[in-house]
Formats: sequence, C-alpha cells, structure tokens
Amino acid sequence: MNGLLERKAPVFLILGALALAVAACSGEGASTPEQADVPVVVDTLSIIAEGRLVPVESVQLSFRSGGEIAEILVAEGDTVEAGQLLARLGNGQQTEAAVASALLEMVSAQQALDALYENADTMAAQAQQDVANAREELRVADYTWSVQQEGNRASESSINGAEANLILARKKLDDAREEYGHVSGRGDSDAGKALAQKNLSNAQRDNDSALRNLNWLTGRPTEIQQAMLDADVAIAQATLAAAENAWEERKDGPDPDEVALAEARVANAEAQLEAAEAALADRELTAPIAGTVASVSIKAGEVATPGQVALVLADFSSWMVETDNLTEIELPSIAVGQPAVVTFDALSDVELAGVVNTISPFFEIKRGDVIYAVEIELNETDPRLQWGMTTVVTFDEVRPPFASR
Repeated sequence: MNGLLERKAPVFLILGALALAVAACSGEGASTPEQADVPVVVDTLSIIAEGRLVPVESVQLSFRSGGEIAEILVAEGDTVEAGQLLARLGNGQQTEAAVASALLEMVSAQQALDALYENADTMAAQAQQDVANAREELRVADYTWSVQQEGNRASESSINGAEANLILARKKLDDAREEYGHVSGRGDSDAGKALAQKNLSNAQRDNDSALRNLNWLTGRPTEIQQAMLDADVAIAQATLAAAENAWEERKDGPDPDEVALAEARVANAEAQLEAAEAALADRELTAPIAGTVASVSIKAGEVATPGQVALVLADFSSWMVETDNLTEIELPSIAVGQPAVVTFDALSDVELAGVVNTISPFFEIKRGDVIYAVEIELNETDPRLQWGMTTVVTFDEVRPPFASR
C-alpha cells in the first residue's frame, strides 16, 4: 500500500516545516517587533502493517478413514455445539461388530482374571490334595518296583511252602498218571477211564500252577517288565514334582504365571477395543469446538478421502488480525499488550481498537525482507466483519527500537 511508504517519515515535522516556510514568505523578510515562537511537534513514529481478519478460533475437519459419505447433518451457517455430530460415513456395520467382539473379549478376559483371585483358596486346596495323591502313587510304584526284583518277591518260608506245594502236586500228578495207566486201554465210554482222565488233567493243572508260583517267587522281571516298572516310577516322580511346584505357586495366592497371562489377555482386549472404537469414531465427524459451520465441501454419496477437508468450523464471537509484513527493523518496536488501531479496506467507516496478542518467534522471507507474524486481538467488533477481510493495523505508542522489553 502507498500509505506504508509514509510510515518512515515524521509526518508532523514535515507539517511544521511547511508552516515555517509559509510564515517566512508572508513576511517577505520584514522584521516585526514581536515574533511568536513556532511550536515543535514530535511524531509518535507509528508503525503501520497490513493484515487479514480471522476468527478467534477455527478448525478444518476431515475423515481419518475413507468411504462413502452416508449423511451430512449440518449446512453452512449452522451454529453447532462442541461434540455435536456433523457427518458420518456409511457401511459401519463391520466396524460396529468389531467393537462388540472386542468388548465381549475384554469382559471375558476380565472375568477370567477375577476368577483367579476368587478361586485362589479352592485351587490351593486342590493343589495340596494333588500333592498327597501324587505321593501315594509314587509309594505304590516304588513298592511294586521293589517287590518285583529278584529275591524280593517272597520270604524264605513262602518259597519253602511253594516248593512243598510243588512236591505234593507232582506226587498227585504221578498217582493220577499211574491210575490212568491202569484203565487207558478201556473204551472211551468207560466211566472208570473217564474219571481217571479227569483226575490226571486236574493234577497236571495243579502241578503247572505250583511250578509257576515257585518260579515267580524265585524269579526276576523280564526286560520289558523291568522297563515298565522303571517307567511307572519315573512318571510318579514327575507327577509329584509338578504337584509340589503347583502347590508352591498357589499356596500364597493365584499362580503368578496364570495371573500374568490373564492380565496380558485383559490388556490386549482393551487395546483391541480401543482400536475398534477409534475405527468407529473415524467414520464420524464431530465438532471439537462450539461455533459456526463456515464451509461444507462434501456431499452425501461421495467417497471421502482421508485427510481431505470436509468442513470448516469457526468461532465468530471475536476476531483476530494476522499481520504478514512486519520486518525485522520494525519488530523491536512491537510488544505483546501494545495497543493498536485496525481499519478495513472494505469498511472505510470502521475503526476498531485492538491489542497485540502474540508475536511469532519464527520468520519468513518475503520479497527479500525478513518478516514476522503478529496477532492483534480486537477489543471491539462490527456485524459487517467477514473472515479474510484485508486490514491496516496502526501500532500506537511505539517504543524506541533499542528499548528493553
């Protein structure tokens, strides 16, 4: 703007110089008895900057996931509250089902964790009973293994008794053979022959039984039998060790490993639920602030692209001016809290007071100048103000460039 070129000139000093020149010309060099002193006017060295009008707060909204737009619930110019639903994508059944499934798993996982603590006493008692049962099984296995070994199957008196039984059985077998020899030549239908044959069969059976019993009492296991006996003992020992470990883990409360697993399951379920809920929320646009719908750039039935601006909300209850051409030379004379006057290119009769709200610590290079952005908060408003209007900001009470802040 041409007016910006004048901000470097001390306007009032120029006017004072012109007044002195006019006075000199009117007198044409003639002396006067009394000549009034010309007052010296000191310029305030106001700084002028261009700016643009923006609402106190605004936000651009976009869907985080893609999909067909099912409905748009607001129109441009509508006033909305924070948290109000603005638009949503369609085909959300699958996402809703994922939320329901994750919620079910979280409830189930939490119940399993709670059950570990609720059943801790019962499980400890069961673990103690398992130890007792395992010890008994090991005792039986050890006893069986021991009595099956050679020399351990019977006492000397039992062996002597078995030997006597075998002698008697052999005597009866010899007698039965002799008796049958007397009648063996008779016909098969002869009763005497049949009785002798029966007695011989019974005597043979008793003899075989007495022999097996003596052999077992004085014998040893076969290789396969010994392997089976050894395996039974090993299994019983392992069962007892596991039962004792379980008792040690449960006697003071739930098994720590089971608790850790149950807690991990709960944490995973919570994460899955959070992800499913986030995916469902990504299909909806809600207002993060209360304000006015400034722009709607989507239509129902269109396919939304993630990140594409769909709606713009703004709070028009108050206004800010953002400058874009304050140079590094001018910036030292600007301070937060400094008053300013704002005029508008489109509203020549409007002049509003404001105050410096923020000064950007970062810079831009524009047309070779180092430029800093400054925000001015307006203390007043006008119903005709519109977002984006160009403004002229005059900073009053400018401090010397090297004054301390």
